[in-house]
Amino acid sequence: MKKFLRIAGYTAGTALLLLALVFFVAWRSPKYYRTSGTHGAYPIVAFKDYSGEHPRPYVIGTPAVTVFGAAHTRDPKDSQLLLIDARWKALRPTVALVEGRLGFLLPGIMDPVRNLGEGGHVKALASADGIPVYNWDLDKETLAQGLSKRFPPAQVALAQVLNPYFGQLRFGKPSDPAAFLAPFFERARYVGMQDSLKTIADIDRLWQRYFSGTDWRNVSDEHALPGYLAEMMAAGNDLRNQQLVAAVKELTAKGERVFVLCGSSHAFCVAPSFSPTTALLPTAARDLADR
Repeated sequence: MKKFLRIAGYTAGTALLLLALVFFVAWRSPKYYRTSGTHGAYPIVAFKDYSGEHPRPYVIGTPAVTVFGAAHTRDPKDSQLLLIDARWKALRPTVALVEGRLGFLLPGIMDPVRNLGEGGHVKALASADGIPVYNWDLDKETLAQGLSKRFPPAQVALAQVLNPYFGQLRFGKPSDPAAFLAPFFERARYVGMQDSLKTIADIDRLWQRYFSGTDWRNVSDEHALPGYLAEMMAAGNDLRNQQLVAAVKELTAKGERVFVLCGSSHAFCVAPSFSPTTALLPTAARDLADR
């Protein structure tokens, strides 16, 4: 009996040690950066006018800000990572802003880029330098409420639930779409649709109302989204880009040097708010990385 209790104690102690290790070492999603007050409209390129015709990556540089507009990747050998390193070293940032919530990661065991994309690489740089990391984006509830001023609640709710799936498809279709979407149904409550959008059957019903004869399971945001979803994405990106600029302006006014990681479309669209700006062509950026 004593031997059993001793083994049980060792097992429990080991489990607690592992839990403590995970608690203190594991990465968690960065908090949203919430600006302190209202702000006016900043000059941006409206997403409805965005053509996609620009270099990738698209990098904006000022003495206090680098906005690195990346092509999204989960390849740890992607050449963009070297360019991020070079721009990071040149700026010596005091705060980093990334796009999206990133997620859980155990450093040393899980690869940051393979699991979290290019944002994971910036998180690793920030951790190494001991500087804070925030998510520059709007939280989903604020975004949904902003979009509900222009679109019916059912349309907003359907898009909010399905957007993560559309984004995932560029990396591969989930083996179980229902399981993948399960955590996102709660977003329907942001516009009062929590009782009408709770299951895959509800998604199918609403989808056929707006997109008869097509299947949402095959829709990727790597390409233009169908119907009202494209207009909503444009409106949402304008709101998000205004938030990005507002966050950077507020931080630099406090004396911070800010490294921003975002998709290349965001960088291109916010460029008018930063002057002077330098958009690096890929060849020029590679030259910088080689220095």
